[in-house]
Amino acid sequence: MILELFSKLGKLIEEGTYPVMIPLIVTCFIISYLTVERFRYLYEPRTLFKFFPPIARKLASDKSTFEKSKIKFLSADTKVTRDNLRIACLNYSTPLSSFLLRCIEGMGAQGGKVRKLEIEHAEYTERLAIENSIPVLSTFARTAPLMGLMGTVTGMIATFSAMMLSSGSDPKALSSGISIALLATNVGLVVSLPGIVALSVLSRRGRVLQEQIRNTALVLRNSGEDVTSQTGWDKADEK
Repeated sequence: MILELFSKLGKLIEEGTYPVMIPLIVTCFIISYLTVERFRYLYEPRTLFKFFPPIARKLASDKSTFEKSKIKFLSADTKVTRDNLRIACLNYSTPLSSFLLRCIEGMGAQGGKVRKLEIEHAEYTERLAIENSIPVLSTFARTAPLMGLMGTVTGMIATFSAMMLSSGSDPKALSSGISIALLATNVGLVVSLPGIVALSVLSRRGRVLQEQIRNTALVLRNSGEDVTSQTGWDKADEK
């Protein structure tokens, strides 16, 4: 099977599709790399090895701890809840935990305005990180079929040119050349299809994470405004 595949690839190169097949192979590696890299960032990295029972149990435990720590921190921002959330974020690495970790590490001591700006900065930074590489993946996944079609057209031109130069009219030779040329389109579709499916899954995951971060940032900003308001009343009462 592998030898036959290499044989067909050699015929493809001989028929004039060499300039197109090389970019298609490179595109395949780029799509694979971007897909794995985005899955590792948008999901907890251990999710890729979730089929191992020990990893699955540890992942579920860390996720449960993170959710509980997040709820306690959003309910009451104290040193204990903040330290517990920091540990939970380090053990359960997702964009949401990265956002909360940025907020924890950048919070001012008593400054409501500083805290609000730091939360907005963390939210903006994490949203950019979530959207990173998605447009590049979309471009390569949608370009692969066009590159395959270009290879087919190039192969068919080479086939007809060879038939004209040889002054032959053998239907078997013609059909063989066309079949080899169409393989380029097939390769382009095979390269593109997983990229498009991964793009759909990753885009949906990114939207869900952005909504979670937006809601969490809203809760943090509201709690910061409450602290600022309360501090202002306390200062007024002291006067």
